[in-house]
Amino acid sequence: MKTDHQSDLPQVKWPLDLRVFAVMSALWAACLAVSAFVHVGEMEVVDPVVTIFAGVRFSGDDARLVLIVEAGIFAMIALGVFTHRRWGLLLALCYMVQVVMSHLAFAVAYLPFPSEWMHVRAVASEGPIVVLVTLYLWIRACDLIFDWPPANDARPQASPKAIHRSSVRADSRALDVAAIAD
Repeated sequence: MKTDHQSDLPQVKWPLDLRVFAVMSALWAACLAVSAFVHVGEMEVVDPVVTIFAGVRFSGDDARLVLIVEAGIFAMIALGVFTHRRWGLLLALCYMVQVVMSHLAFAVAYLPFPSEWMHVRAVASEGPIVVLVTLYLWIRACDLIFDWPPANDARPQASPKAIHRSSVRADSRALDVAAIAD
């Protein structure tokens, strides 16, 4: 008795670049986890760990927690794409949209503060790259997520004349008219 219905469907080969994206996601998850736990130098006055999530800047232990959550998200993205699951691509797209919106929210929120202009400039310079990565991921993953049929498998359409004949023949009163029209 088969319980896995997905094995009956023909498997679509995923592009190599999405697997490279999964490798990069796994490496980035490892980097985030390491940066959350490894202290660089002996700084007791200021905690050097700072991160931005959803347009909010976190520092210290809060930033470490956010980095661990982000590392988990990237690890799940890598796992989903490695195992050819749609949810992995969908999670990657949702996270990238969140990153784009987070950059925008941070830039808008901190623009009135002259002391934050350096950080706003850095986030604004990252914005186009983040948008391009999101668009690239959307273009590459759209067909795999939504499973649209390929364009070359278009069904032949019946001609309007044949449709008209069948509709006329279906009407019992128009039977004589249909016989004359043929």
